[in-house]
Amino acid sequence: MERGAVARLVVLGVLSSAIVGCERKPAPSADASPATVGPTAAAELAPDAAVAAAIEKVEVPEVRIRADADTTVRVTWITPPGTAVNDDAPFRVRWNRSDGLADAPNDVKSTGSAVKDGFRVTVRPMAGAPNATLGGEINIVVCDSQTHSVCVPVRRSVELGFIAAKDAAGEATVAIPLPAAK
Repeated sequence: MERGAVARLVVLGVLSSAIVGCERKPAPSADASPATVGPTAAAELAPDAAVAAAIEKVEVPEVRIRADADTTVRVTWITPPGTAVNDDAPFRVRWNRSDGLADAPNDVKSTGSAVKDGFRVTVRPMAGAPNATLGGEINIVVCDSQTHSVCVPVRRSVELGFIAAKDAAGEATVAIPLPAAK
């Protein structure tokens, strides 16, 4: 088996395992195109294109954090009506870039039920740093909140920018938009 085919199988396995607790939609017909079927079916028809399109970059406006102490940043979700975080599906945040912070926060692995309303991350800028950034990838699953007949794995590349200020509050909140489960 060639290396590209193995990579596609691994990606499909990860996507299908992320849809824990949801019913599977019927397979699309042979003449269906990725534009006319749901995200899971689109990934099966064109895995490379689906994976590239599945990661949406989210940039959050700069957040004021304490210049000389820890600040807790609460990350919340903006979900469309009829959509909710899947309680049983895995949730993961992998922080892959940290600039101007004293320490990079730990990655988070949990389930949707633990992060239904969001999660918290603690940050502290390096001494004398006027600003900092934290970048990472969020993996979460959203479902139709009425019937759970449609579940969608969501990947978001997140860039959090911080401004260090002596008069900043000890807690800040940012909101990450999630798509409708369609």
